[in-house]
Amino acid sequence: MSVLALDSFTLANRSRAGRVERDGDVPLGTIIRTDERYNRDSLFYGPRGWDYWNLLQNPQVYQDPNLWPDKRPTYFFGQLMMPAGSSLTILGRFPHARYFKFNFYKFERSTFVEVPGAALAGYDIEPDPGSGNPFKVGADRQVKNRNFTMNVLAEEPPINPAERPKNTIYVGRDENELMAGFRIYVSDKGYDGAGWGPADTPSFDGPGITCEGKLADGTQLSNEEVIKQFGRAMGSAPPPLTVDQWHKLFDSKENDPSLTPATAPARRDGQFELFWGMKYSLVGAFMSPEERARIPVATVMEGGGDPRTEYMINFLSRKFGPVYFFRAKLPTFPDTFAGTKVMPEGQGSGAKFKFRPDLAGE
Repeated sequence: MSVLALDSFTLANRSRAGRVERDGDVPLGTIIRTDERYNRDSLFYGPRGWDYWNLLQNPQVYQDPNLWPDKRPTYFFGQLMMPAGSSLTILGRFPHARYFKFNFYKFERSTFVEVPGAALAGYDIEPDPGSGNPFKVGADRQVKNRNFTMNVLAEEPPINPAERPKNTIYVGRDENELMAGFRIYVSDKGYDGAGWGPADTPSFDGPGITCEGKLADGTQLSNEEVIKQFGRAMGSAPPPLTVDQWHKLFDSKENDPSLTPATAPARRDGQFELFWGMKYSLVGAFMSPEERARIPVATVMEGGGDPRTEYMINFLSRKFGPVYFFRAKLPTFPDTFAGTKVMPEGQGSGAKFKFRPDLAGE
């Protein structure tokens, strides 16, 4: 019997497994396959992201993207503690994707804050001998050999940045619990959500990331031993502001007099602006411009965001009208989804936003 002679029920479900809302989304069937491949005991939990949390039948708690609601990324994050003098070696493969990033965070001010200098974007990672880095502008994105090695040292970084070896991250000797992991944005068409294996066949080259470790006394650790000795249960930071604290801000007598409790902190002429930390961007939104300007802006990324990404924030209220109208210039980006052979140049953007007066209403 021909394998194409399938009943209508099977065909309908197979069609649904490949359906997407927009070009570039990960199909449902691929989401399930990605979860089956990589959702296993690891130092970095995953896959994590909007689609895994919302479309899988029984997602794990650590798959909740929380403050990262984008549909296109796949995250692999974990919490760990490295004893002073220990080291972690990460053996990986560059994914077939638009963007790739690894970085560390520490817990401060009720949120996860980037560890300065403890991050490597895909285009900054030196490939292993005989391999190529597909994320460098002009590089062969389809290069077959695409391995890399990164080293994480529980040591203080050298005073002279020129003495820092390539692919090396320093997290200090204070033995704090850290969060670390990988961001993979927009895997190529035909690849799973992580960009490490094909989307439509069961076979692939194995996990994209494995680890080895070493203790200060020289004891070598296998991948399983690293997970056992360095890994910690994946948790989440409490909200920077509790619900009660947030509601108290609405009625505070110290708010900008131009705000009202019914719309605060939204403003009729509110504009999108860069995110400059929890205190400036959230609490400061209730203040007058003069008071807010006295708040020091955060010099490191808070909230677990990508340190190399510029996030924009605005507060809106339907009290000003049912539609928020804005004009914007689309950013440029390396259009890689279709399997571009050569990595193109990326990106910049500009935008202007405003309320349409003719749509203002109750």
